[in-house]
Amino acid sequence: MFERGIAIVALSKYGTATSTRIARVLEKARIQYTIYAPESVHADVTNTFNGDLTELFAKLFNRVDAIIAVMAVGIVVRSLAPYVVDKKTDPAVVVVDDIGKYCISLLSGHIRGANRLTKMIAGEIGAVPVVTTATELLGKKSVEQIAEEHDLKIVNPESLTPVNSAIVNDRNVLFATIGLAVPLEMDISPKPLSNFNQLREVMEGYDAGIVIARGIVPIENLTKPVALLIPKSNYRPPND
Repeated sequence: MFERGIAIVALSKYGTATSTRIARVLEKARIQYTIYAPESVHADVTNTFNGDLTELFAKLFNRVDAIIAVMAVGIVVRSLAPYVVDKKTDPAVVVVDDIGKYCISLLSGHIRGANRLTKMIAGEIGAVPVVTTATELLGKKSVEQIAEEHDLKIVNPESLTPVNSAIVNDRNVLFATIGLAVPLEMDISPKPLSNFNQLREVMEGYDAGIVIARGIVPIENLTKPVALLIPKSNYRPPND
């Protein structure tokens, strides 16, 4: 995660000082980063810009895996709004106030890593982490969190909203594997299934499901939302 690097953007001299603290955290985690600040702010940063935040975000949005904005939340929301498309492709966005008191997961919390980044930064600089994702607040694991912890690929990301909603609302959610040993150690043991036909039968008793399989199975033939996860080493894009 964050292979394309992270952009840290500040607007004030206090923000650039906090950016330097954040940079040390990323260095410790061996994550590449670049700090941006306006030309009018005299700070030792890698890149300066003319102060047009909307223009800078337009350049960065599809070039980096995450943006850490050291400024007020409102400024970030207004400046990013034109470019926000989809949580599966938008970069993670984390907002930190100028003096580093609060660290807020703003966009792409789970699937793109903003929640993880928020907690890491907050823990290192002594900020208060602000994560509003329902599953995390309720102490439940989302599909994205399970996938990240066990190096799994989410084959059908369109299932995330209905399946995570079922988890949050305490619906009956199946957690199972198909023809695959349990990857690593899991908090909850998945139900082992031998094939897709067995999954289809079992799903009659559930509202949604999370299935870990060795490879692609025809999830689209099910009438209920099921998130399919497979080992990243086994995943091949559809056009391959």
